[in-house]
Amino acid sequence: MATINDIAKMAGVSASTVSHVVNKTRYVSPEKVEKVEKAIQELDNLPNFIVKKASIQTAQVNKQYILMVIADKKSDFQRRIEQQVDERLKQTGYTLITVECNSDISQMEGFFRILLESNGIAGVLVFPDEKDVLVHRILADAKIPAVVLGREVRDYMADMICTDTMDGAYKAARHLIKKGHERIGFLGRSRERTPQRLDGFKKALKEYGIPEVPEYIYPCLQKEQDVFEVLDRLLGGGRMPTALLIANYAVVIPFLKYIEAHNITCPADISIVCFGCFDWAPLHTPALTTVEQDTGEYAQIAADTLLKRIEHHEYANVPASKSIYQTVTLPTKLVVRSSTCGIGRGPFGEKAASMNELMLSEEEIQSIRLKKATAVISFHYAGKAWMELHLKGIRNIFDNLGISIIGTTDAHFDPQLQCRQLESLRMLEPDIFIAIPTDHKITADAFRRITDSGMRLILISNVPDGLHPGDYVTCVSINEHSHGQNMGHGLGEYMRQHNLKHYSMIVHGADFYATTQRDNAAKQVLSEEYPSLHLCESVSFGKEDEVYKKAGDLVRRYPEIEALYISWDGPAMEVIAALTELGRTDIAIVTSDLDYADALNMAKGGMIKALSAQCPYEQGQAIALAAAKSVLNQTVPPFIGIESVSVTSDNLLKSWKKVFKEEPRQELLQAFKENPNYVSGREYELGAD
Repeated sequence: MATINDIAKMAGVSASTVSHVVNKTRYVSPEKVEKVEKAIQELDNLPNFIVKKASIQTAQVNKQYILMVIADKKSDFQRRIEQQVDERLKQTGYTLITVECNSDISQMEGFFRILLESNGIAGVLVFPDEKDVLVHRILADAKIPAVVLGREVRDYMADMICTDTMDGAYKAARHLIKKGHERIGFLGRSRERTPQRLDGFKKALKEYGIPEVPEYIYPCLQKEQDVFEVLDRLLGGGRMPTALLIANYAVVIPFLKYIEAHNITCPADISIVCFGCFDWAPLHTPALTTVEQDTGEYAQIAADTLLKRIEHHEYANVPASKSIYQTVTLPTKLVVRSSTCGIGRGPFGEKAASMNELMLSEEEIQSIRLKKATAVISFHYAGKAWMELHLKGIRNIFDNLGISIIGTTDAHFDPQLQCRQLESLRMLEPDIFIAIPTDHKITADAFRRITDSGMRLILISNVPDGLHPGDYVTCVSINEHSHGQNMGHGLGEYMRQHNLKHYSMIVHGADFYATTQRDNAAKQVLSEEYPSLHLCESVSFGKEDEVYKKAGDLVRRYPEIEALYISWDGPAMEVIAALTELGRTDIAIVTSDLDYADALNMAKGGMIKALSAQCPYEQGQAIALAAAKSVLNQTVPPFIGIESVSVTSDNLLKSWKKVFKEEPRQELLQAFKENPNYVSGREYELGAD
């Protein structure tokens, strides 16, 4: 029997040209087509590939249509598959016919039987309805190739193309849990159609020890009005969920209508993750975080599987052919956008409140002035911009409220010294006691004596051992979750823009809620939003003086490292010294907290490429406002987290002014001008000469 190479030789063309002529997959000049066809006609026995092609073309004369049955008219996913299958079939000579089902499939049974018994339908792609009427009562006895889409159907033998929606829902719920959400709801359209999504949601809750609240779970919202009524119950007050997983596209639009009509802000009031790969998701405000299925790959596999069955005359639901059928399960992916936000937590898991919750009315201000309250402050160390800005923010509010600061101390990071200072300040009998502990264990007894004396204690950043919410007014710090997210995004975006792949993390290993929360938030961002990046190793340290050696050892173990995440700027400076010694100043660094040394390194085009900066002046204002409310005996949130600022070389000078409340130093301006990589166009920032 002749081969394709024999035909090519007879026609004086290449084998690929013969293939293109036979399969009509590319334009071939009429002269070459004529040569190939003449060579084929001269053969005594046609090759198998030509026989099969001819038989398919003959069959297509009578059976030229493929039927797609859509069971859910509102499913964006089913519509996308329909469109992409149609594009695929245009290459084959088949035409796609789509039929949308009514809610009562049994009413269409006669229509389907007539359609399937005609000579025009070569095969069927079917999205099963909730009760599987389409498959079990209509397709079960039809002698026709069929592929089931969307989910597996029992007691029906056919190829089935599915996606791992259980894992998708698990990823979505886990994403929300890692962002600090514990009150998470589930909205779906059909328990029967998408049971795996509810199972995946519950699996994540169980794995992370989050209680399953029946009042937050609604898997059967068939109508828009059903969605509105449920949202009235969920979001109308009380302990409303802070996040929702919306498991079906048909629920997304009613949800967005509802929150718009009721002035509910996403993600500030509620975070959402939606199932679906709809075009407008990234264009919505906020851009929607979605669990997506690769509809292009899905449609390709579905169409090719059916075409293969048609070519081999392999019908569905034939017991003798049971072994040939296969189930393909495709993965989902989580696409993180702006519709989910993290919840900062305090040392006891308290949700971080905003400074906006501390604003005072004019009447309250007048009442506070009349009290002529006094305050003392115990800093862990002074002389640094961070502390000076705290004090400036506190004084700004206190001066307006008539609150006098009658004592301020600096412990020089010595906990024993701070204990003595705390006792001295306590003897002044102030109304307000503001302090940042140098050590949460050693200073615990001294702080307990302060609370026992009835003074209003406002803590900065940390809580001494033995104290709990209720013992003190509040703890004021940065929102560590968003602080870490800023750092993760800073590292991820820099690596993406510069085509880098390998990074490591140098994190604070102590059991301290602030840095643990910060580092975990950064890890979540990097793993979920930048999956192409490779984490070589995460190294922990206890004290800053350990970092120099650990950084050097890390880079020797992994010379491929291109970027580093470091918990804050002090250790980052140790890393820079170690890498400079090794001649590895090519490694990019992302860290936290803005200070002069960090800023100068960035301005010169050094190793620090991005950081997240605290706003200590605003933290000082929050401390003062919380103290003022306590003077009025008003309830204050137990933890207040101030948002941080993302800083890169592009906004460094503006960020400096925002954080430090002063114009950038001349040395920073000059460093930018001398930086060979400086991009012109920053005259506004640098100032015209």
